[in-house]
Amino acid sequence: MKLGLFGYGTIGRGVFTLVNKLNKKYNCEIKKVFDLPFKKDELKELLVTDINEIINDDEIATVVEVLGGHDLPYEVISRCLAKGKNVITANKEVVSLHLQEFISLAHENDCSFCFEASAGGGIPIIRTLIDNLKVNEVNDIYGILNGTTNYILTKMADEDLSFEDALDLAKKNGFAEANPTADLEGLDIVRKINILSSLAFSGVINNDDIYHYGITGVNKNILNKIKELGYSLKYVASSYKNQDNDVLIRVEPTIVKANHPFSSIKYEFNAILYTGSTNDNLMFYGKGAGSIPTATAIVADLVSILENRAYIDFDVKNILSVNKNIKNPYTYYIFDENGNYEVKSNVSDEALQNAKFYARIL
Repeated sequence: MKLGLFGYGTIGRGVFTLVNKLNKKYNCEIKKVFDLPFKKDELKELLVTDINEIINDDEIATVVEVLGGHDLPYEVISRCLAKGKNVITANKEVVSLHLQEFISLAHENDCSFCFEASAGGGIPIIRTLIDNLKVNEVNDIYGILNGTTNYILTKMADEDLSFEDALDLAKKNGFAEANPTADLEGLDIVRKINILSSLAFSGVINNDDIYHYGITGVNKNILNKIKELGYSLKYVASSYKNQDNDVLIRVEPTIVKANHPFSSIKYEFNAILYTGSTNDNLMFYGKGAGSIPTATAIVADLVSILENRAYIDFDVKNILSVNKNIKNPYTYYIFDENGNYEVKSNVSDEALQNAKFYARIL
């Protein structure tokens, strides 16, 4: 099988490496790579600088999209699917906005759309969740879904670093972007919990309806007080659906007790915990970011295509009302700059947004 690769950055290089290490029985090779002209020294004759050279190449049956952003990836994915090419992507932004559209396009054109790496990095949660839903109903999902913020909070807690120093260290070690706003304010996690919730609850969810609050307000005083209270601070997404198809989805700083499974999730590692109707609690743990972990999920999708088991059925059964009709059940620690706190329930989102920093109790 001939492949086209859109993007030769950190993840793209990982994909390139792993594809070239695939078992020869798959007879799979990358024919063209789209990126900017300065990559010519690395890619030589493989480099193309026009997306149409891959999209219109009938020899290329499958493409991998790891460009980042929205507009160009959306064009690439939708046009490739319309031409009957299999598409694999790690792009959580595009998937969270267009999941139903992409799967419908794949079905219409007898090809596959795969997105394992879009939620959880190297954790194989998407395929597991889809398969599990055939015999199980998901009641709720909790996740530490961002390696950057988990790394920062771990460094602050374990090494007594300031937020600023922990963030700088995350950047130096490649866990944070030059502009980490999407991570720190929860936008990255919003997209991931949207994807997982849409699949779990068989409905379409709008990113703008998902409540989120960032971690930039945390400081040493607050974190030390949380530790004194016997808790660990994590950045957690949660999702719950009731029998009326009302969904509560929140992305918030969260304190967990020492015996909670999330308390041991540190550095760039992620974890996803969901409760099902037939198998109770299931938890998945692994690296949520990085070149090779993410590329592993992408190439696993590729193998599923090569082995003819990549079909994904996303049947939108439910009209979901998000964060409107379910009362917020959580209790919150509301902190000031010095780490002093009040414990409150039934707090409005507006009051929470205006706090110096807060954390819910899980």
